[in-house]
Amino acid sequence: MFPTPCDWLLRQNECLRFPNTLPVLDKLVGGLHPGQVIELCGPSGVGKSKVCWHLIKDCLRSGKNAFLVSSRNVLAQESSSILNSKNFFLNYVSDVYSLLLTLSALDSMEANLVVVDGVQSLLQAVLGSANFRGHTLLSEVRGAFSRLAVKSLVVYTNGLVSLGDGNHGPALGRAWEVVPSVRVMVLPDPASGKRLMWRDRSLTAELRVSENGVEIV
Repeated sequence: MFPTPCDWLLRQNECLRFPNTLPVLDKLVGGLHPGQVIELCGPSGVGKSKVCWHLIKDCLRSGKNAFLVSSRNVLAQESSSILNSKNFFLNYVSDVYSLLLTLSALDSMEANLVVVDGVQSLLQAVLGSANFRGHTLLSEVRGAFSRLAVKSLVVYTNGLVSLGDGNHGPALGRAWEVVPSVRVMVLPDPASGKRLMWRDRSLTAELRVSENGVEIV
């Protein structure tokens, strides 16, 4: 019997994916694999970047390629153990135009995991009324994420903005809601000091974030 296109896609997916040591996140998103665009959304300092670093290290331990695109300087304690890995690639971007160039270059590379840390700081700068191309640029980034997700797991971090009346929601507004295949909220739990992760109100998990990284509770 000849293999079907579906058989080929399943084999390709299995070849590109990597085992991870965060089963709680695995459960929340229904399995980490190429084809997904996962948003980690939460307030500043809650530990979104540390979760990304944990995934990067898991990817590298499997001998796969991990790419980090960052809008901020990477701290030494975050990267000290992996900067010399031949499978790790780090690229700094300062605006949405350099982000688009970087994502376009990644199209031709073998990337098992692509992490974009701080996407909201790049896009919010062009979404104001003074920039008439803001929503066009947002759509271009959205398309670039979708193309990368054909062969890679794409994870990015997003912040929170005030919605008024004491409520908060993901940054970048309604035009961005269709981008992630899965949105995971990462919020602090003041009572326990842990981090609460949830995909919806009925599916939650707990993590402990420390200077040493992410620990499963």
